[in-house]
This record gives sequence, structure tokens and C-alpha cells, in this order.
Amino acid sequence: MKSKSALTDNKELVSLRKRAMKNGGYSLNLDYMIDGVRTRESLKLYLVPERNKLDKARNNETLKMAKAVQARRALEIQSARTGIRYGHRKDMLLSDYLAEQEDAYRERGKPSYSVIIHGIRKHLLAYGGRPTLLTVDKEYVLGFVSFMRKKGLSEGSVHVYFANLNTLFNNAYREGLMNENPIKRIETSKKPSDPKTVREYLTLAELRSLISAKCRRETVKKAFLFACFTGLRLSDIEKLEWIHIRDNGEGLQVETRMQKTGSLVYVPLPANAVAQLPERTEGKVFDLPRRTQIREALREWMKEAGIQKHITFHCSRHTYATILLTYGADIYTVSSLLGHANISTTQIYAKIVDESKRRTVNLIPDISVGKDRP
Repeated sequence: MKSKSALTDNKELVSLRKRAMKNGGYSLNLDYMIDGVRTRESLKLYLVPERNKLDKARNNETLKMAKAVQARRALEIQSARTGIRYGHRKDMLLSDYLAEQEDAYRERGKPSYSVIIHGIRKHLLAYGGRPTLLTVDKEYVLGFVSFMRKKGLSEGSVHVYFANLNTLFNNAYREGLMNENPIKRIETSKKPSDPKTVREYLTLAELRSLISAKCRRETVKKAFLFACFTGLRLSDIEKLEWIHIRDNGEGLQVETRMQKTGSLVYVPLPANAVAQLPERTEGKVFDLPRRTQIREALREWMKEAGIQKHITFHCSRHTYATILLTYGADIYTVSSLLGHANISTTQIYAKIVDESKRRTVNLIPDISVGKDRP
């Protein structure tokens, strides 16, 4: 007879459920019991409507991620019942917990999250105090937010640190290390908001100017233009190897796992992207210098091309998204190509395109009676 308390009985402890969305896709959630209370956890993971092989592959990867979280939650609940706490103690210092989380994200191949947690911990130590996971409260968090602002951090940085601290508190609560997430007691009006930042991007005319302009680092030029026609982040370009570029019978495409999210993406290479590829060798596709040198080369190159915008390497990703949407790509395809887990992230680019269209049509003069007569 199978024991209901066995660790392998994940489905009896935690259920993975799909919820239909208006776009034909599904949101993924977990249902489980904690101390007799049924809890639903949104995984912020979404299945897209399967229109092609790329959609199917992406959904398979998303399901794998969801099932991995399902198994971890089941183990956490089971360990709590048996008194096992993975070596944690409820009286451990908040800074020590952050240090463990920083290492955990790095080991899971998510260095960007590890860097953010490192930043949170550095500022917390500078803020002072030695709160434990049980004693950290609403007042401490609000004081920390005020400290970061007085220290001169941008509102965007404060928002990022606050949002990630909230995620870490939720993790600690689910692990049984906190009685509650103190951020839930903070009024919305007092929480740092995400400032509306300008997402700079390049038009096709500006891309033509860049292609014609000289750049003292040819590899940086080719890598940036390649990113403008593929949407790959700098971290993905830096690790891109020739084995990731394959012919699927219909043309070349990049098949790689994104450094930031861990998502597997398949990006078809248009002629504009293929034109930027260097001569094929072994190993990495682009032999890029240090990032400080990349930034300097981009700055000089933009000046040479007569572009006044503040362009970073990441603007290539914005450029890719806006060009696709401008020329008629649907938002779900663009979201899939960019590897976004949430369609709302892609909608930001759709708003940029809509605003650009609005500015364009407003250039037409008013020709109503009595106006603009010769």
C-alpha cells in the first residue's frame, strides 16, 4: 500500500493547475495546504497558444520549470511536517539568509539575480541593525527604503531592490522561516514605484547610418547589429557559440538557453543578422572585449553616426522588438522570440509603437474648412 506521506507523492501535497486566459494561453498556479489553509500560488509562468514548433518547445520548457517548483514546494511542506528545516533556523540573521540565497541563485545559473541579492545585502549591512527572520518588520523595511533614497540610489534601483526583497521574504515564509512577509503590511502608497523609464530604440534609418559609420571595434559593431536583428541580450551574445547556430532546413536559427531567465529560445536569423556573422571558427561567435570597452566603443560609434540618443547595448533588444511590432508581427510571436515569461512585458513595446504611430499621424495638418488655406 502506498504511503500518503511519501515524499514522492507530490500531487497529493501540491497540485499544478492551468487557468485559461483570454488570449488562448494558460497561466500556471500551484494549489497546496499549509496548516489546514488552502493556498494558491501564482508561478508567473504562462503557456502560449501553440501555433508552431517554437511555441511548443517554449511551453515544454515552461512546464518543466513549473513542475520543478511543484516538486520543491512538496518537499518544503513535507520537511516542515517532520521538523526538517534544511539546516535553517528561524532566528538566523536576515543578512545570513540573503547570503545563502545569493549563493543558491548563482549555483542555479542565475547570476543576474545573485548580483541583485548581493546589492540588497550590501546596502542592508550599511543600513545597520541585526534583524533576524523573525524580528524584521514593516518599520525596518520602510527605514531601509528611506536609507537607500538618502544614500542617492535612483528610484528605479530602490524599486528593484524592494521588489526582490519582497520575493525573498515570500520564499522564506514558504520555507517556514518567517511567520509572515512584513512587506504585506506596508501600504501601497508607501511602496517604491517603478518609474516610467524611456526605452531608447533605433529606427531602420538609424540602423542604416550605423552600418555605414566606422566603429573602432568591428566585433562590437557586428555583435550589436546582430543583437538588433535577433533580440538577444549582451549576456547571451557573450556566451553564444557556433554550435548554437544551426540550420533547421528552412534557414539558420539560434538555439540557446537565455542567461538571465534560463528559458530555451529558438530565434530565426534573418538576412540582416546573418550579414553580421564573422567567419565561422570554433568556439564563440563574437570575441568581445570587456563591458567597459564595449560601452566606450558604442558611445564613439553613435557619435560617428550622428545619433544623439543614449544608446546602450540593451537598446538593441528594444530595437528588435519595436521593429517587429512596427512591421506587423503579432505580440505573442514577439513575446516568444524575446523569451518573455509574461506577455505584459512585451506590451510595453507595443505601447511604444502605438505612441510612435500617434506622433506620425499627428504630423498631418488639419485640412478642415477655414484652416491651412494657401
